[in-house]
Formats: sequence, C-alpha cells, structure tokens
Amino acid sequence: MDQAQREAIRKKAEILAGGDLGGDGDALVDMAAQRACAYCQRDHIPEEMEQAVAALVLALRDGDGVKSITRGDTAITYDGQNDPMALLAPFRRLGGLKEEEL
Repeated sequence: MDQAQREAIRKKAEILAGGDLGGDGDALVDMAAQRACAYCQRDHIPEEMEQAVAALVLALRDGDGVKSITRGDTAITYDGQNDPMALLAPFRRLGGLKEEEL
C-alpha cells in the first residue's frame, strides 16, 4: 500500500468517524489493511475495497464489538453491529489447493 492509498483510507475512516483519528490513525490504517489483505487473500487493496477497510479501521479503534465467542462450532455474536469483516466478503478470494512436491 502506498502513501496515497493510506491517506485515502484514513480520510474515508475519518469521514465515517466524524472526526480525526488522532496520532494512531496511520497505524490503525496499516493494521486494518493487513488484516483485510490476509482475510481476502490479496496482496493489494483495490480502490473499491477502501471503504470496507476504512470501516475496519473504526472497528479496530472502537473495539471489535464482540459480545460473545463460542469455540465449539465457532459462533461469534456482535453487540449492536454487524461483523465488520462481512464488508470484505465481496473482495474475498478463495484459496486453491497447492500442488505438493512428490
């Protein structure tokens, strides 16, 4: 991610937040971008995905809103909001099986 894209995501996050992200803004943007790329199995963030990453920045800043976690059969309940990672679903790439060397 280059500096221009980092600033674009930060600006979108600040608009969503209704104010400045403060001194931690760039670090939050970097963490959200890394998390989004890992989740979507991508090595870059397309411009169309920037809004979803900006929403993820706010989720990181404000806490993830998790109300409860059940580990058996994995259930996560969010308090008063949807799963912030759900915004990334349209950009997610499914991984394929890699050929093993024989």
